[in-house]
Amino acid sequence: MILDYLDPSAPDDYQCHVCVIGAGPAGIAIASAFADSRFTVCLLESGGLESERSAQALNEGESVGTSPLDPHLCRLRALGGSSRLWGGGCVPLTRLDLAPRDWVPASGWPIGFDELATWCGHARSTLRIDPRHGIADGSFGNAHFPHALPLLEECAVDRVCIESPVFFQAHYRSLLEESDNITLVLHANLMELAATPDARRVQDARIGSLDGRRGTVHARHYVLAAGGIENARLLLLSDGAHPRGLGNAHDQVGRHFMDHPRCLAGQVLGGNLDALLRPYDRDSQRESRPLYRELALADSAQRRLRLLNARARPLPVLDAAPAGLQALRDLRATFRTPAAIDASGVEGDVQRALATGLGGSPASVPRPAGGARRARLAMRIGMNAGHVAGAVARKLRHRSVDSVSSVDLMAYFEQAPNPESRITLGESRDALGQRKVRVDWRFTDFDYASFRTSASLLGHEAARCCAGRFEPAPWIADATQRPGLVGTAHHIGTTRMSDRSSDGVVDRDCRVHDLENLHVAGSSVFPTGGWAFPTFTIVALAMRLADRLRTGLEVVGL
Repeated sequence: MILDYLDPSAPDDYQCHVCVIGAGPAGIAIASAFADSRFTVCLLESGGLESERSAQALNEGESVGTSPLDPHLCRLRALGGSSRLWGGGCVPLTRLDLAPRDWVPASGWPIGFDELATWCGHARSTLRIDPRHGIADGSFGNAHFPHALPLLEECAVDRVCIESPVFFQAHYRSLLEESDNITLVLHANLMELAATPDARRVQDARIGSLDGRRGTVHARHYVLAAGGIENARLLLLSDGAHPRGLGNAHDQVGRHFMDHPRCLAGQVLGGNLDALLRPYDRDSQRESRPLYRELALADSAQRRLRLLNARARPLPVLDAAPAGLQALRDLRATFRTPAAIDASGVEGDVQRALATGLGGSPASVPRPAGGARRARLAMRIGMNAGHVAGAVARKLRHRSVDSVSSVDLMAYFEQAPNPESRITLGESRDALGQRKVRVDWRFTDFDYASFRTSASLLGHEAARCCAGRFEPAPWIADATQRPGLVGTAHHIGTTRMSDRSSDGVVDRDCRVHDLENLHVAGSSVFPTGGWAFPTFTIVALAMRLADRLRTGLEVVGL
């Protein structure tokens, strides 16, 4: 069932077997794994069914690092969490991503690729991905494409990705509404995880709403699934039993904060630019199937050159469209349904902030058009029919409809774990009276050196494959310059998985070290992040954690 904590008819307090904090992909995946079982789940969501400015304001905080990252504009509070703006991209991590790498500090996951791949199979089902596409090393299997670049295998490879059709707030809403054993409580904010005096066990979760209501959730197990920034913040705020916060005896909570930074690597000029763009044209591929490819560093290149992982996306730089073709596009736009995202609302704000780093302005909502404007556009098309005919002919020859002057290469990088890049608490407080988050996002000299080398390698390889030339961005050739890096809202590492409590926050089963019944789900447990979109691995680990919890409850006979 779904309850609203702002509704006076909803109970103040709750009893359940498992309390999950956060109704994003991780939290919803865990809750759904308990559907129709004899175990009860209380799923707490800070926001409502839709995004609201009052809830979103709770994300506000400081950005004090060498690279800015606004915690207010890179995540969402509402059912579905930040996946409300998710593009659906899924891809497994590589074996090398999970392995210890002697050139990458603090690398190596406590669990191996083969064990994770088993749970990736469960994630594939949860994300409605065709099971014919097996879990391969950094790719999905059984994928065939008509075009490919002649890549040198010692330099670069194509990684096969799949676009999931799942939007969590829509796909799982009916399950949450109809379930007898899962209770979703909206507008319920975790204020503190209250632990026993020895900080070995959580006794209850203290919750509150923006209208001043307060209550508790008493459970056998608690799972933080509130995102890479908020998971750390909530542990730090839970300082009743330990002044540093729960799970933080070794000052590890919030450290090793990572994202997937991106920036322009340079341009490819000359040669057959259509041949370079065609294999990575996601829009044309999605017309018939959800498979697409990403151009990535080969494992052998990472080992040989001692690099972090990286990928690059070719983006066309277009000449102005001919008048007839532009008129046709404008006419088609007048008949489209306006975007589901309200451009003036919370999600529009976040979407614009995330799009800024791509070097272009975010798409605007099409303005309505009357019959007179449509008539003028139709007349312009007729007067320039040759432009439209030429575009159709180029499309039939598998060439770009537009005239491409060059190709921008947008690079996306893995960031090395760095304990000085971290999440802490600031001094200012939010509307609930809680200390706001403080983001200190930093890069190391090793990061910058790896970014330069990998961007150059991918750029020159892309140019070689289309007989063009690569013109690198100035920051690649001049090591004294810093690239204009921005984040992708993939918040990683703040409650990292480790075998020893001195090295991280959770163990290999995502249980907080030294606490019996507190667990963490989401990309905050990743020791390293590769370049892969994290949601697929987030869901895989969430399903694995749900299985551990359910098995444990059955063993003790609860």
